[in-house]
Amino acid sequence: MAYLDIFNKLVVTTLLYFLLLPIGAAYGDSVNANHLAKQCYTNEWNQQALLDLATRKFNIESDVERNELALQLVNCLAVPQSNIRDGVAYAGLSAWLRSNQLPQNTYQMMYEKLLNDFGQETIDDNKIYQPFITLMLAELARVDRKTPYLPADQRELLVVKSAKYMSNITDYRGFDNVVGWRHNVAHTADLFLQLALNPEINKKQLSTMLEAIGQQVLPKNGHFYTYGEPKRLVMPLLYIFLQEQHTEQDWKNWLQQYITKAPTANWQQTYKNNQGLANLHNAREFLNAMFVLIADSKNTQLQMLKPALTAAIKSLP
Repeated sequence: MAYLDIFNKLVVTTLLYFLLLPIGAAYGDSVNANHLAKQCYTNEWNQQALLDLATRKFNIESDVERNELALQLVNCLAVPQSNIRDGVAYAGLSAWLRSNQLPQNTYQMMYEKLLNDFGQETIDDNKIYQPFITLMLAELARVDRKTPYLPADQRELLVVKSAKYMSNITDYRGFDNVVGWRHNVAHTADLFLQLALNPEINKKQLSTMLEAIGQQVLPKNGHFYTYGEPKRLVMPLLYIFLQEQHTEQDWKNWLQQYITKAPTANWQQTYKNNQGLANLHNAREFLNAMFVLIADSKNTQLQMLKPALTAAIKSLP
């Protein structure tokens, strides 16, 4: 009887997953986030029921009910209302993942669905689904870091897709009073941080993330970072170097390629236009945030970074 119960639970969970999967998602077509948002709610779990669940700190006694709702909440990552998207979907799924209240097959299905949608062309009126895919993948990567469940090829795919996504970001919106957070760069940096902490990630994969971070230290379109993005970018970079796979010369080369090599004939010319001013502002913010984080550290690997870091700070006007 026990085996039959387990089998029935797996069947129900699997069927729910495929019912919630958007048409075309399994075949690499564009993702319709507006359609997904509509699948956030059911008769049982309407908006008020979900908000009430958050006030109960996401306490659900039934494992089956919790697993089914977890797969439903993945769709809520596309909802434009931040009290549902942030306050229920992300907060609830994170709470269950971090307290080991979801079985492996459930978070594997979450991972597969989100990775499939990640970086795809997306129909999304509010442009919030992709940055929240990234944030949720960071939580799923954290589970894999602490209790490995991803095969090496899936971990490699996550690194490649997240690096490509980071490199191609052009939407730098942070907080909005109506929609809430988008924060593409910061959310992807959080995913990099979880990957950088994972001992299964190799030097090539770490280098891939380093290059992607470099692509966004001085963002495109003359954008001035104002929502703490430089510090969020610094964090995974530090943990990449803490893996002791890269040398001081690697660090100097990275600085020269992405920061200290003046984006114009010289840094003084950056005062003549907004793009130059943005580059100078963002370079300072990144380097200063990094200096503050490592200044008092006794870690030899972090101390190795200080001379070139200090020189880079001094090189800016």
